[in-house]
Amino acid sequence: MTEILKEQYEVQKVLGEGALGRTMLAIDLKNSRNLVAIKELLPSRMKRWKDLDLFHRECKTLQGLSHSGIPSYFEDFVIDSDAETPPRLFLVQEFVQGRSLQDLLDDGEMFNEERVRDIAAQVLAILEYLHGRNPPVIHRDIKPSNLMLSSEGKVSLIDFGAVRESVTFDGVGSTIVGTFGYMPPEQYAGKSVPGTDLFALGATCVQLLTGKPPSDLLEGIHQFKIPADLPITLGFENILLRLTEPEVDRRFSSAAEVVKELDTGFLMVSKAEILGSLPIPHAIRPAPRPFPGFFLRDAYLGQSHLMVLLLSSFGVLLTATFPVVVLSSGQPEFALLGAFATMIAGTMAATVTRKARREIEVYRRGIYALGEVTGVFLSTSVNRATNLTYRYRVGQAFEHGSLSTVDSDYQKLTPGDPIGVIYLAEEPSEHVMYAVPRKWSKEQNTGTADRLLT
Repeated sequence: MTEILKEQYEVQKVLGEGALGRTMLAIDLKNSRNLVAIKELLPSRMKRWKDLDLFHRECKTLQGLSHSGIPSYFEDFVIDSDAETPPRLFLVQEFVQGRSLQDLLDDGEMFNEERVRDIAAQVLAILEYLHGRNPPVIHRDIKPSNLMLSSEGKVSLIDFGAVRESVTFDGVGSTIVGTFGYMPPEQYAGKSVPGTDLFALGATCVQLLTGKPPSDLLEGIHQFKIPADLPITLGFENILLRLTEPEVDRRFSSAAEVVKELDTGFLMVSKAEILGSLPIPHAIRPAPRPFPGFFLRDAYLGQSHLMVLLLSSFGVLLTATFPVVVLSSGQPEFALLGAFATMIAGTMAATVTRKARREIEVYRRGIYALGEVTGVFLSTSVNRATNLTYRYRVGQAFEHGSLSTVDSDYQKLTPGDPIGVIYLAEEPSEHVMYAVPRKWSKEQNTGTADRLLT
């Protein structure tokens, strides 16, 4: 016999069972026979009064929410049976068509980066709404089983049973609520902030990409280890690392900040494209770096700085001997021309030397970072120079630069490709765009490269 609740909701089937109750699919007989989801709390399963408080908190919170990614609240009610049977509590919500991400994972479905980034973007939009409430609404239990995915790819966040609508000035509460593996350290201490949900989202993304629960990817208690062979871009890996940062002060502080980072698309290139391709070095010698002229080459001339200095010195010496030869040959009328040529050569050599010494100094004391090409423009001149614009990150800001080079290796670059940059910590705009010797491009020192990329 089909059960009808409150003379309105005709139960069709049980959608899922939990520790404290169950969720059922029902037909709303009074509203065009619409499908609804009914969550029932079974007091007989409760082990503490806090469970009842969380249920009422969920109902109250959902009443004040209105977002396309959150199932709409319809009502909550209680059915009393008799003196010996505890009352039954129900929450009626919009029924979300689709399957949970956990169900898809259990079926062996694989998620690539593009799909995970789309899911993350949709969840972030929901979190922006929740965290933007006054006071902020912290879900505290984001995980694949609480994220529904429709056939059209729309994501909905369900189960607000662990929600925390109001927080004290320091965000500290008395109850630990959440799921192991998705909880950051502060949540174990009863503290919930917007970054708490972001950590859980990061853990969820890692699980979607690896197919493994976060508890299997922990190093120690809270530090995730993202597999080195995970086929994702460097930029998205860096985002995941900041999302799952154990220290809340070093984590993303808001959903909007993560959205901005995703939209920036900085270094969204696969690590496979970086390893073994110019001009990304596979080994940067630790400071002090001996004989940097051998290892750093002038990007425009395509030669090592040491070679540039030697050729400049040779050119100056050669032109300097010209006036002497002219005078000794008894043709003083050409001595003035020779002296002028020597002066020009000396000026050019001095300019090249200053540039080489400056770049060598940056190389000796600088910090290595990855940047990316933002534009490539080929010159129509005879030397076919390649003109590049690029950017690199210093902290949370970007520094920008440009380069004109005849080095043929740079002609292979396109916008979005990574480049190596060495900059001074005290003056970040002072930098060298790093081009490595060709022999290094053939090395596959993955361990060294991975260390540099992180």
